Amino acid sequence: LAGGALLLVASLISQELAGFQPGNVSFLSLVSFIYLIVFGSLIGFSSYVWLLTKTTTARVSTYAYVNPVVAVFLGYFLAGEQLTLRTLLASSVIVIAVVVITTFKSRQTVPDDESKG
Repeated sequence: LAGGALLLVASLISQELAGFQPGNVSFLSLVSFIYLIVFGSLIGFSSYVWLLTKTTTARVSTYAYVNPVVAVFLGYFLAGEQLTLRTLLASSVIVIAVVVITTFKSRQTVPDDESKG
């Protein structure tokens, strides 16, 4: 919210907002904007905070890797965007890395003063 408010002030100062015509905003753009507000911000952040109470931070942080992959496939299925071999390979690498991070347990390190014992 603070970032949006600062950008609004910056657009007012630079007079960028003067060129904005609400009539030029398409219905699809408006629906997409509302979707991003509801699902990208409210539900996404709430889910993230809830998940932090249920599992480790390392596991929760993997959302940052998975989100772009989900977005690419949503674009393909819902908006007819193109999928290239490079995109498929990169998505596979990301998903495999997330599976490795979330599946295998990390080795517990022993603090230096306990290992001298």
